[in-house]
Amino acid sequence: MPQTTFHLPGLQSQDDADAVMFELQDLPCVSQAEVRLAERQAWVMHTAMITAEDIATALLEAGYAAEPWQG
Repeated sequence: MPQTTFHLPGLQSQDDADAVMFELQDLPCVSQAEVRLAERQAWVMHTAMITAEDIATALLEAGYAAEPWQG
C-alpha cells in the first residue's frame, strides 16, 4: 500500500492539525493517517486508487497547502 508524507507549511495550531486529519480520514482509499503539528507534516497510507496529487488537491481545497515530502 502506498505511503506518502506531506509537508504542510500552513499548519499552525492543533485546530489546523485536527482539520487536516478530518479531511484525510474523509477521503476514500485512505486507510491510515497521522498529522504531526510540530513537524508540519502528515503521513498517509492509501491505496493506489488515489494519488499523492489527489490528496494534496483535496487538502488545498480545504485550505491547507500540501506538498509531498522529499526528505
